[in-house]
Amino acid sequence: MRKIVCFIIISFCFFNAKAQDPEWFVDVSSYQFSMNFTAFLNLNGTTLSSPEDKVAVFVNEEIRGVSNLVYVSRYNKYVAFLTVYANTSDEVLSFKIYDSTNQNIVEVSKTENFSVDGSLGDVFQSYSIASPALSNEVVLNSYSFLGITSIEEVIENDKINIIVPADTDLRSLSATYSISNGARFFVDNTLQISGESSQDFTDVVVYSLLSENQAVLKTFEVNVSVEQVSENPPIIALETSESININKTPVFVNLKTNQVITIFNKSSLSLNNAIVLSIEEESELNYKLQIVPIQQGEFSIEVLENKIFNYNGEGNSPSNKLSLIYDLINPYVVSIKRKNPINEVTTSNVLTYEVIFSEEVEGVSSSDFESVANASITITLENNYTYTVNITNIEDFYGVVPLHIKTSNTIKDKANNLLINSVFNTYQN
Repeated sequence: MRKIVCFIIISFCFFNAKAQDPEWFVDVSSYQFSMNFTAFLNLNGTTLSSPEDKVAVFVNEEIRGVSNLVYVSRYNKYVAFLTVYANTSDEVLSFKIYDSTNQNIVEVSKTENFSVDGSLGDVFQSYSIASPALSNEVVLNSYSFLGITSIEEVIENDKINIIVPADTDLRSLSATYSISNGARFFVDNTLQISGESSQDFTDVVVYSLLSENQAVLKTFEVNVSVEQVSENPPIIALETSESININKTPVFVNLKTNQVITIFNKSSLSLNNAIVLSIEEESELNYKLQIVPIQQGEFSIEVLENKIFNYNGEGNSPSNKLSLIYDLINPYVVSIKRKNPINEVTTSNVLTYEVIFSEEVEGVSSSDFESVANASITITLENNYTYTVNITNIEDFYGVVPLHIKTSNTIKDKANNLLINSVFNTYQN
């Protein structure tokens, strides 16, 4: 009987010790600086959701911040508005979570460096304090609509384009999708449930995919259109033999159609930064256009939907958009300068220069550059505008080592405009 009584007393004491809320306290007056976190707490894949749950921050077991969870009704979630204190930057912060339901204190492996007046997380995209760590993956594997067989589904980067049957009501569609494990979809900060949540897709709907640890947010634009039913609409294609970048006008464009069309004129065309000089019918299915850009830069031509009709009154489907760039400006050298300090005298066998052009150029080679006699020149493309030039075989040369571009070079831009000048720089070897 005594053993039973002792066991009950010990068990009771153990239970009360385990259930006791940790007495975490911070002496705010001891610190000069603060940092704020808006965080959510997760243990073993379960997000904590009790006002009795709390998190504490430590520096070498010295408590620096503590906060209970607070319910935010607008987002239907519990977060900790956590303020952390310190006297210096970059102190390593560690975290402990108190799980009131299971009456456990769990140390989290994640750490963070203290930043004066720093702020991490917000109510929607909260800072993750979790054990074990949660995933930051945001991948959309598939997307469709419940009970609807789509005509076409295309997911490209952040765009989702879906064509549904012609009799589909776009005003209330329920999306079904497969996303990264633990990630969640939102529309206007409202959580979506696959196969349940419905949206009006008569206009573009923007989804936000939030990773499990809420550190990564990716948006997707969903554009839904209904199938256009037509027995045989005109199909228009625009073609040109010109390259994308041009410096001569007019530009000749072929307009091809799959069937005989009714009267076709300039008003059928949609142009940007360009005008049509002429339209010539070469055959019933082919027209030759002359277009001229109005000013430098990109210009385009296309035929919008229902601008050209066949003899049955059926309007065309949208043509391709033909875009070109009109460029009359010759490229030039912005600078040639040594990567080392200009006034540095060196005995090195290698001098390195940076050559910067005003725009992307082609045909740049080592033979376009000149330096001292017997010097060897090599070039490396760094980006569209910048080259690194190395001059070697100058160990026996003392004095000024020049580098410049020959006037007889064939360097040109994408529109075949030739380089108009060179820059001459000299440096002491």
